[in-house]
Amino acid sequence: MAMTHTVYEAQAPAELADLDLLTSARRRVKRLVGLLETLPFTEYTARIAREYMDEAGPAQAAFERWAQLDQAEQQRRLRLWQGATS
Repeated sequence: MAMTHTVYEAQAPAELADLDLLTSARRRVKRLVGLLETLPFTEYTARIAREYMDEAGPAQAAFERWAQLDQAEQQRRLRLWQGATS
C-alpha cells in the first residue's frame, strides 16, 4: 500500500494579518500613484483606484490597531512578520 505525505503550509499568526494588509495597501497605493502620474488615464487606472478604495477601510482599521501598540510590540511583530514573509 502506497503512503501519501501531506504537507501543510504554516499560516502566519493572526496578529500579523494587519501587517499583511498594510503591506498590500502600500503596494497598491504605489502602483496607483505611478499610474496617476501618467496621462491619459485608462480603464486599468480606474480599476486599480477602485481596488485601492475597496481596501482603504480595512487598511485604515489595521493602521489604527497598529498605532495603538507600544513600540516594543510593534518591533516584535515586525520581526515576526519579516521572518514569516522571507
